[in-house]
Amino acid sequence: MKRFARFLSIVALAAAVVTGMGVYAPAQAAGEQKFVMKLALATPAGDIRDQVCQKMAELAKEKSKGMVVVEVFPGGQLGDWRDAIEGLSMGINEIVLESIGTLDAYSDLANIDAVPYLYRDIEHFKKAWFGPIGEKILTAVGEEGNFKLIGPQNRGARIVTSKVPFKTIADLKGLKLRVPNIQVYIETWRVLGAAPTPLAFTETFTALQQNTVVAQENPIMLSYSSSFYDVCKYLIETDHVFSADIFIFNKQYFEGLPADVQKILTEACNEAAAWRNEEFSRIEADFKQKFRDQGVTIIEPDRAQFIAAFDGFVEKYFPKLVQWEKEIKALQ
Repeated sequence: MKRFARFLSIVALAAAVVTGMGVYAPAQAAGEQKFVMKLALATPAGDIRDQVCQKMAELAKEKSKGMVVVEVFPGGQLGDWRDAIEGLSMGINEIVLESIGTLDAYSDLANIDAVPYLYRDIEHFKKAWFGPIGEKILTAVGEEGNFKLIGPQNRGARIVTSKVPFKTIADLKGLKLRVPNIQVYIETWRVLGAAPTPLAFTETFTALQQNTVVAQENPIMLSYSSSFYDVCKYLIETDHVFSADIFIFNKQYFEGLPADVQKILTEACNEAAAWRNEEFSRIEADFKQKFRDQGVTIIEPDRAQFIAAFDGFVEKYFPKLVQWEKEIKALQ
């Protein structure tokens, strides 16, 4: 009996290791089986990113009649975004909601998400990401990085919240500004003369409190839900990046699910994304006033000067993106 029990333990361990390596059983009919998935999110509970995750979970449960259960873990409970993405291949979590740019370590093309001043306006961004070009990018990044990417979502323009005001590039010299540990963001702020400091998002509020950094840049909704108004009394409308969020799965894991479960998840992700995009358009403008109500001063910088600083940026720092940049900019 002891030998038999040991044999079962070894089989179980081997199965866990195989799953952790991202090798999954082929798809088949789900039958009566239940599928429980952990969705990791680095940003706070209650903000719109958390809401879209909860929406996706509700839709998956409803469409599957309870067969697919998505458990949402916001606030970095399963680690910061980089930990969560790495966790996909190890079976720590099955889904991540993050920007496409966070996949830069797996695909050079993912850097297109963070190229500064790539879009003329939000309508131009939508044409790119909610159309054929966006589909091509998601497919290519997924193939290169071994991911299944579903449901592009508008995160909104990135702004800066800061302890000190600025309007021009000269004002930015040496400014200690938190950025995600993504090369495009680091190079962007170096070009502008700031001192970009890569930090985990979950460490940003404390870093501002302790003056490790004096500014941070993120979309306006996320900046508000993270209470950055408590430590930054200026909001500078740089609008330097329009970024897209996406539901991220390990490709082998997703394709190893029964076909009906794949269909349910795809529909749930796309419908939740559509809900967020509509909701975002409806409420984004309100957040500027929310910051004012917290005593924050809104500054409109010399954006034309900022845009001019990035002439030739992609050619110099990210030459593999040149053709994609041209294709996006040519969209009318």
